[in-house]
Amino acid sequence: HGHILSFLEPRFLPRLKPRVSSRIFMSKVLIIDGGAKWHGTGGTLTHSFVELATDVLNSFGHQVTVTTVDREFSVDEEVEKIIDADSIILQFPAWWMNPPWQVKRYQDEVFLDPRINGGDGRTRSDATQLYGRGGVCVSKTYMLSSTWNAPKEAFDDPLQFFEGKGIDAVLMPVHKTFQFLRMRPLPSFMANDVLKNPQIAEDMQRFKEHLNRYFGASHHC
Repeated sequence: HGHILSFLEPRFLPRLKPRVSSRIFMSKVLIIDGGAKWHGTGGTLTHSFVELATDVLNSFGHQVTVTTVDREFSVDEEVEKIIDADSIILQFPAWWMNPPWQVKRYQDEVFLDPRINGGDGRTRSDATQLYGRGGVCVSKTYMLSSTWNAPKEAFDDPLQFFEGKGIDAVLMPVHKTFQFLRMRPLPSFMANDVLKNPQIAEDMQRFKEHLNRYFGASHHC
């Protein structure tokens, strides 16, 4: 976090009190709410996870902004939000093993902006410049948080549907979209079996603990 490091510059040190408040490590988080309606219904579980994340992150002292992709948005405003953010959380339901098409529309329209996308990184004059290294968001992190009808064992068991490859392999194209902008991943979160065997209260508690682990004051101190 560039603005976090600025607090450690010598000119700021005399102002610090002996016991530094965790608010010194406050960051800006953009949550992309991928909840979307299908035939007029849906999205409510995703919105609930976004509301929980907003409350938890605010309680840690972070500044949170939310964009809901199923509504109209301004590309220019979204680019400015990404530029301003230290971290981005993408919260979404899995539709056919992917985020809803509204998330893809957001990426197609917003991520192309040259202020955050520096091209694919290659040049005709230097063969050492490799594909996928042209992004300019090198100081930013992102987190994928998703909800699935599939049970967890479907991801972990080599004999089941996802062949034991795990959530991050299944979502590799989503990861690579953020990494193309040179963002760095934080560990993913997943809630499973949300339709046929829902354990929503337990999932929400696990999500709170996950956010605390990677955004709480102890993580930055």
